[in-house]
Amino acid sequence: MKKKFCPNCGHPLKQDVDFCPSCGFKVHSKKQTSDQRVNHTQRVQQISKKRMSKLGIVIASCILLLLVGGITGFYFYNQHNDRAAVISHSKKGTKKQNTMGKKNKNNADKNKDSQNKDYSNAIWMLMGYIAYARKNYEDGQNVTSTSELVDAVVKDFKDDTLTATKKSSTTYNVSNDYGDVDVEVKPSEVKVTNDGTTVTPKSELKETFNKYTTKISPVVKKIVGETDGGVKATSNTSSTKKNAKSSKADGTFSNEEMVVAAYLDNVNGDTPKEKLSTLNSILEKDNNSDVNKIPTDDYISGLYSHTYKGKSYYSIASNLSTTHYEIVYLNGDSDQCTTQIVAPGISIDEDRYKKNKSKADLVKKFKPYQQEINEILNEIKDNKERRSSIIDEQDKQVEKDSKSESNKKDSDEDEKNTDDSSDEPEDTNDTDEDTDADY
Repeated sequence: MKKKFCPNCGHPLKQDVDFCPSCGFKVHSKKQTSDQRVNHTQRVQQISKKRMSKLGIVIASCILLLLVGGITGFYFYNQHNDRAAVISHSKKGTKKQNTMGKKNKNNADKNKDSQNKDYSNAIWMLMGYIAYARKNYEDGQNVTSTSELVDAVVKDFKDDTLTATKKSSTTYNVSNDYGDVDVEVKPSEVKVTNDGTTVTPKSELKETFNKYTTKISPVVKKIVGETDGGVKATSNTSSTKKNAKSSKADGTFSNEEMVVAAYLDNVNGDTPKEKLSTLNSILEKDNNSDVNKIPTDDYISGLYSHTYKGKSYYSIASNLSTTHYEIVYLNGDSDQCTTQIVAPGISIDEDRYKKNKSKADLVKKFKPYQQEINEILNEIKDNKERRSSIIDEQDKQVEKDSKSESNKKDSDEDEKNTDDSSDEPEDTNDTDEDTDADY
């Protein structure tokens, strides 16, 4: 058996003693040591459990914190991404809306600008002329509806009763045997002049004639000098195609100057100066401020352009009613122009009054007087504008004179009746007087 010693002094001890006999140190028994070891082990285990428990709590807390942090971070990350996505989408939407808004605005502006631009100027001109001519057709051809009106006007253009010539990009001249009118296409209206002034808004024209444009459109091809859809409008002869251009033979005269020169050449006088003097004296009378003194049968009432049987010509009327006029065919690029008189009883088809003239000779003859020719041309145009008002004033004067004459006749009749009654013999009763005297 193993010996036992005092742990304090080293004195040998018996196995069952509790105290050292030498120094009195209390010696633990085996049971106590065992218990102590057990207690120590338990304490160690408890401490270990406590430590493990704390460590578990710490670990659990860390895990929990990580989870909470992860969830929180994920939440905020998603929130941020969602907000960013919303902002981005909002910006894109706003940008798209702005783009669409701009497009819509541009489209609206284009639509607004194009409301009155969806027809060519030629179509607007024709609609404006039809609106102007409505009353004439209603009175002259018993037209009772817009459809009948359009059909009647289109028919007149097709058979050359009506002709149209393009003068500029926005102005046209429409004529028939009774005269002509100028039609100007403006941004928001169509204006017809020469026969008074008629202005019709494009909105009204569109509303009235929109469904008849398929009937009106073919007429465009008959307008001299007009292009529509890239196709040059033509007439039946090549000379008409060239008429809108200045003649090559004249060199220096415009078409209108050449017409005046050809007309002037037929005026009385042996020399250009005498002819100018004769024509100026007529125009001087035409410009009289007293309407009653203006000659009705010697009034240079305008320069007109027409087409007859596919052939273009100009005319200068020499009376207020425009029933007497002289035609000038310029014949395109040909050196020869032709003049012809037309009047009541003299048809446009009669050749006996036609005269051929050389354009080159006319230029040579009247070139020194080109300024005077232009002054005459301006006066003729002024006379054309004044014609309607002069006719109205003269008609009023005639009516006034007629009433005055009628009143004068009535007055003379009353005076005659009065004179007749005064010539009757007086009834004197001489017999009675004598009888009375006898008494």
